[in-house]
Amino acid sequence: MSLERVLSAVRALLARELVERGLSVNETARLLGLTPAAVSMYLSGKRGGELVGVLASDERVMALVRSHAELFVDAAKRGARGPIDLTELAKVISNILAQKTPGVELEELIRERIRLEQETATRAMAYSYRMRNPLVRALFMQIATDSLRHAEILTMILDHLTGRLKADGLDISEEELEALAQEEASMRESIADLYKVGDPVLRALILSIELDEQKHFQLIKALQLAPRLPRGNPGPS
Repeated sequence: MSLERVLSAVRALLARELVERGLSVNETARLLGLTPAAVSMYLSGKRGGELVGVLASDERVMALVRSHAELFVDAAKRGARGPIDLTELAKVISNILAQKTPGVELEELIRERIRLEQETATRAMAYSYRMRNPLVRALFMQIATDSLRHAEILTMILDHLTGRLKADGLDISEEELEALAQEEASMRESIADLYKVGDPVLRALILSIELDEQKHFQLIKALQLAPRLPRGNPGPS
């Protein structure tokens, strides 16, 4: 299945979610890099194809779409205008669809994703070297380093699934995690004033920081659900 077809269906789902959350058709169009007419066609079901229904019936896909929609609405309220690149989200959803295909192994999906992350990192790094504007260069370097980190995390997941890496339990207290969560929440609130800058590149950099803070908060909350090692157990040496 082509990535462009998945992208079209993802745009349709996001358009609906964004409008349902209070954004106008014009605001949604700006965020998604579309014309208002295209958004209206997505909302009416005239664009996106049958794949929209397939994705809408998958809770894993819709959880991703809804979480991204919430982030985009929050970003729009803080002044972000878009367009937002949905390529990575479409790749993740493509992998979810592939898991439904008989004969496709999870390990192969992870290896393919590692390859894609490494390719993205290489491309973004090459772009950064070409940029004269140091702020734009910083944006591309962030994309490159994020993609490399994703590849590293996926490699660790693959090693864990194949038994090469042992990772049992969480050796940090609930109190320590909650303190981190509160710090991240505070930083998310304090970043709002930074959006007073007018330069779109500066705003993009600030948005990248804010999205990281939101991600950190969600990661910490997810960790709070993980099983912990017994007290006094130092964990693997």
